[in-house]
Amino acid sequence: MSALASIVERMQGMPRGDLEALASRAGDIKWTPSDGPQMEAFFSPADVLLFGGEPGGGKTSLVVGLALTMHKRSLIMRKQYTDLGHIVDEAVRFNGTRTGFNGSPPPKLRTVDGRLVEFFAAARPGDEQHRQGNPFDLFAVDEATQCSENQLRFLMGWLRSTEKGQRKRVVLATNPPLSS
Repeated sequence: MSALASIVERMQGMPRGDLEALASRAGDIKWTPSDGPQMEAFFSPADVLLFGGEPGGGKTSLVVGLALTMHKRSLIMRKQYTDLGHIVDEAVRFNGTRTGFNGSPPPKLRTVDGRLVEFFAAARPGDEQHRQGNPFDLFAVDEATQCSENQLRFLMGWLRSTEKGQRKRVVLATNPPLSS
């Protein structure tokens, strides 16, 4: 089934009001998932999702796409700040403009439709404490196997939203293990 056919199939059961709201935003959509595992992950009802695959399989695009289309406040994390460059570049490219981007640490992107995407790294134990009290409704970790379980659990505790109906989720993206 093609990506478009899959989207149409999912839309057929939507209430009319939701369809009208979606149609009014059609020109604003910055990214759509590719057919297959990326689309399944995008529409997954899971609150915590492990999305794995080979390098170049669309994991980074998924987390950035979710942040720019489905969530209001997103935290995208890697272990090292030096590893955030590609993710930040993808976010700016998908956004279509550098307007709203602040590259000062920690980098963040505020979109014209009011979304906030923050980029974060936690190389050392305790780095996660700098996020205490800062809520987000999407917590996405690129290369999650490189990160400390304690850090991930701590940060998952700040997953929340004051916006009625806003979905909250965690996406842990990773490649297969590189060693035993």
